[in-house]
Amino acid sequence: MLIKENIIRLSVEVTLMLLSVRMWTACTSVTRTNQCDRSGGGMLKYTWGDAFQDTNCLGPNGQKYPTQMISSIVRSYKGTLRKGRAMEDPYDIRERLLDAWRSINSLQRLESQRTERAAAGASSVTNSRRTCRSPSGRLCRTTYNTTAPLYGVSLTSGEPVTIVQKFPDLLQQVIFETCTSTECDVLQGRCTQTYTPYLFLVVPLGPVTLTGQDYVMVESGCVCKPKYSGNVTN
Repeated sequence: MLIKENIIRLSVEVTLMLLSVRMWTACTSVTRTNQCDRSGGGMLKYTWGDAFQDTNCLGPNGQKYPTQMISSIVRSYKGTLRKGRAMEDPYDIRERLLDAWRSINSLQRLESQRTERAAAGASSVTNSRRTCRSPSGRLCRTTYNTTAPLYGVSLTSGEPVTIVQKFPDLLQQVIFETCTSTECDVLQGRCTQTYTPYLFLVVPLGPVTLTGQDYVMVESGCVCKPKYSGNVTN
């Protein structure tokens, strides 16, 4: 009888231990998955989250996204702001943004090539020496996409702010472009990330405009800094 009681007690203790392990694993898993990743698949430095994917993740200070407050803000703005065109599908807008970005960059490359050809032609007329064609302006490899970040670092205060995003009524999308290489393709030098300040409607209200916007830095390109540029002499 005593042996049977000990076996039952041991079985209960093992069961409780297994339940405790499972609960601890579940809690740590929830904590890990609820933390917002940096925007752009983890590539952006000053923004977190993406309204296209999930608004339930935690911000940089561990706070939940204020969904109810954001909904209230969007409802209040609907009654005060002027009406625009009929609302379009956010995914269609994202594709149009990317198409426009590709078109602009294609035109810039064509203009750069025309400038290079014109400079080479003028040099060949005025100078009999052999001229070298300058390298293309795209010396660093990059990748680009759009994102609708949930959190960002204010450029005016340096503190984290919540970016107003409500799918699909109010999405503040931006295009980002990040470096994918550290070394320049043609010149000896380092690829350096560039940034552009974007205006977002944020919470708490920002100081930049009457509607409470604030600036947040977003990756906007990649430039080559030649290794010996500082030592060049005429």
